[in-house]
Amino acid sequence: MTEFARAHAVCDDDLAHFLTALGEAVANAIEHSHADRAIQVEVRIGDDRMLATVADRGIGFDTTGLGDSSLPDPSAERGRGLPIMRRCTDIFSLTSEPGRGTVVVLGRYLRKSETHGVGA
Repeated sequence: MTEFARAHAVCDDDLAHFLTALGEAVANAIEHSHADRAIQVEVRIGDDRMLATVADRGIGFDTTGLGDSSLPDPSAERGRGLPIMRRCTDIFSLTSEPGRGTVVVLGRYLRKSETHGVGA
């Protein structure tokens, strides 16, 4: 992914934030979906943004009350994934339906950089 992003002039800061959010989305799908099929991950890089979709056909969940993007108490052992995804992206969408699965869309608008992450 890193070489692909650099070949498309994505700067290091954008890539680091995007990969952090993507890693959280994939980790959540692996841990929580209980999917009996593969988790699908699609990443696209365009002229002005990077987009990723992480989809599973797992157990899904009720998304009511997930609008809060604050981090949990520092002593809490869990609950940081969604707030981290929101903070590391410009575009964030989560849809889930109990019994049908979950889809997370993550996006980051590309910032202008003189080095574009090459050699930096």
